[in-house]
Amino acid sequence: MGGSAPCADATWGREESKSELKRVHDFDVSRTTIEKVLRSMDVKPLSRPRRPLKRSTRYSRHSPGERVQMDTCKIAPGVFQYTAIDDCTRVRVLAIYPRRIAANSLLFLEHVIEEMPFRVQASQTDRRREFFAYCFLNSARSGRHRRT
Repeated sequence: MGGSAPCADATWGREESKSELKRVHDFDVSRTTIEKVLRSMDVKPLSRPRRPLKRSTRYSRHSPGERVQMDTCKIAPGVFQYTAIDDCTRVRVLAIYPRRIAANSLLFLEHVIEEMPFRVQASQTDRRREFFAYCFLNSARSGRHRRT
């Protein structure tokens, strides 16, 4: 056939067939037409191998209270949820406050220490300003506190 490449390779899909037809034969055809022709020739559509889903590895600590993660979330205007989660047991402590400020963070830290069924050895927070205030850091440093 004059050195032209075959256009019906069993490993090609509609995109590859369209590109090859355009490149070799200068023939422009839609993908739908290619699908119809392949279907009429009883060529099964290609199935892409699915990538296995990555299982996310959860960070975990070996003993309860070794590290408690604290964060805040705005629920509605004037409503903020403070959350603390233990990395070992996944025990949660939640509280609602009207403002996201250091004073409320101190109250929440005391609430977490009271409510956790074990001793809190370290807390980890993000670098938001309610956890970054001087009074909060001084109070948290009496135990161990880590910012990430």
